[in-house]
Amino acid sequence: MAPVLVSKPRYRVKAGMAAASFDGGTAPAPPSHNAASIGRRLSAWRPLGLGPNAIVSASGPELVRRSRDLRRNNPLGKRAMDLAATHTVGLGIKPRSLCRNDRVREALTEAFADWARVSDADGVLDFYGQQALAMDEVVEAGECFARMRRRRLEDGLPLPFQVQLLPAEMVPLDWSGNGIANISQGIERNGISQRVAYWTYPRHPGEDTTTNVVMDMTPKPVAASDMCHVFHVTQAGLQRGLPWLASAMAILHQVAQYYDAELLRKQMVASIVGFVKKSLTGGEDPVELAAEWGRIKESLGDLPTVAMEPGTMQYLDPGEDVVFSQPADVGTSFEPFMAAGHRAVSASIGVLYEEMTGNWKDSNDRTFRAQFNTFKRQCRQWQWNLLCAQFNEPIWRRFVNYAVAFGVVKVPKSVTETDLMRVEWRPERWEYIHPKQDIEAVAAEISGGLTSRQAAVAERGDDVEVIDQQRRADMDREARLGLPAGGAAPSSAEPEPQPAN
Repeated sequence: MAPVLVSKPRYRVKAGMAAASFDGGTAPAPPSHNAASIGRRLSAWRPLGLGPNAIVSASGPELVRRSRDLRRNNPLGKRAMDLAATHTVGLGIKPRSLCRNDRVREALTEAFADWARVSDADGVLDFYGQQALAMDEVVEAGECFARMRRRRLEDGLPLPFQVQLLPAEMVPLDWSGNGIANISQGIERNGISQRVAYWTYPRHPGEDTTTNVVMDMTPKPVAASDMCHVFHVTQAGLQRGLPWLASAMAILHQVAQYYDAELLRKQMVASIVGFVKKSLTGGEDPVELAAEWGRIKESLGDLPTVAMEPGTMQYLDPGEDVVFSQPADVGTSFEPFMAAGHRAVSASIGVLYEEMTGNWKDSNDRTFRAQFNTFKRQCRQWQWNLLCAQFNEPIWRRFVNYAVAFGVVKVPKSVTETDLMRVEWRPERWEYIHPKQDIEAVAAEISGGLTSRQAAVAERGDDVEVIDQQRRADMDREARLGLPAGGAAPSSAEPEPQPAN
């Protein structure tokens, strides 16, 4: 009897994995998530598996250059970056000592106010201006460094130290210490991964070097205790920051190019008026025409002879004609297309589209209130996680240590170091969206026992003790001058003038 040949089943898998053929067995199961498929639809989507710091090293320098260019030359890019810093800092995030000793608390408050006026090592800004500049740098370049520099007693400062802001380029991403161990991206760490030093250039590497002064540009270490590193930590293990517009830079640049091309097209259409065409009468000498045309080409080269200026009337040589391309007008699609690109930009950096573009036509007070409430939560994250934790707190600790060490603040033995360092930071209050309703809501919360007046005042960025002192001063002054209580205007014996009929 002839043997029976049994063929093995043959499978071909396409959708859930790379196309593969095999004999026998069970077909492998496709990925449980469609997004993990590497079939035809998603075969081109194969992102790199680099770590966060490898990505920063590879792309960081170019992204910083492009982000700075967008701020210089792109109005929407500049507006988006400005809004993030404006809402986060405002007029400043101010400290309020929480020390339980009243005298120490008041002394720290006064001493910090004096020092904040001269905190800038460059002598340009005060402390709150430095906060705004640091946040600007974080948004634009992804990070900012603040070096706390010691000063001499004879410099005449309230306390002998100041803060110098350094841009991201001052700490080179590609510096590994030329063989020194545990240095990566310009940051030196110890054996347990604590930051020990930041290696900085003596000056900005992109500044003009045409002067006769020769400077050694080898990075030098600055102790980590003397440096604040402010950046948005978006991934665990991240050492350096990236510009906040990184995910939308390509869109912003291309939308700007499209707008520029459309602007140029409109300009050309509006500039040209017409062409005057001369016909040949038969009496022209072809040799003379050719010689004249040769002289024109020799003087102009390959440049066009038509300068597109408003009111242009261009005369043509005999036999010449002009043919224009006639692209279709964008019509009603221009504005929606631009809006879609700008919404992507606002989503990338986290600011409101309406504020960034000035386009409020599709918004009302209710929709804006809903958006702005979410935006305020995000700004609070930036305030506490970036500025307060990475910039304000290290500087406050240095300030308190110097104030005590140099006798500016007298501290009794009953005050512990922990109590001395306690501080709360108060951002500038948010403006009311609907003042009447907002104030009534806060008053109802206080009267209903849901919050305290002290907490409500603190949320506004004010100090309840200062407000109470001002209220007492107002009442004393009103009583002394015989004014009605509550600040009402004094009544007048003369009747109010009636409008003429």
